[in-house]
Amino acid sequence: MKNVNRRKFLQSSAVAGAGLLIARFSHAQEVVSEDEGIAVAMGYKADHTAVDTAKWSKKAGADGAQQQCTSCSLYEEIDDEFGLCPLFAGKRVHASGWCNGWVA
Repeated sequence: MKNVNRRKFLQSSAVAGAGLLIARFSHAQEVVSEDEGIAVAMGYKADHTAVDTAKWSKKAGADGAQQQCTSCSLYEEIDDEFGLCPLFAGKRVHASGWCNGWVA
């Protein structure tokens, strides 16, 4: 049996940890669909300009044009196109999206 020293163990642990982080933020995660139950309930749209402002008055407000996922305090950026939102349980949301859970 090969003898594993502490340095090798720590290097292997660091590589494994980095792999887990990459997997956590990778595109392997499913994208929220606008027709999913929670998305419908929250008024989620992948394109914030397509929100029905008659139905969702928060988006119709004075700052409504600036409301999108990237300007929400809940949004966690993955890349330029997608991010994570705790309201959608680990699924990716579009950066240009919007939902009624938007918080300044």
